[in-house]
Amino acid sequence: MSSVNEILTAAASLDAEQFVVLREELDRLEEQLWQRESTQATAELRDAKITDEEIDRFVMRRRREGRS
Repeated sequence: MSSVNEILTAAASLDAEQFVVLREELDRLEEQLWQRESTQATAELRDAKITDEEIDRFVMRRRREGRS
């Protein structure tokens, strides 16, 4: 069983209060990952002499694609 399936199985057994705590922790983790990705993408694009506006568009597009 994959780690994701194990997590989903465990999450399915949580009561409502525990599930809210899990969701909050996952939200924090997602924010940390987003910040890391944003920082990395910005550095790569600045090295390529891309403008801030182009960086913003690129990062947001990359973020949307990652969620689909």
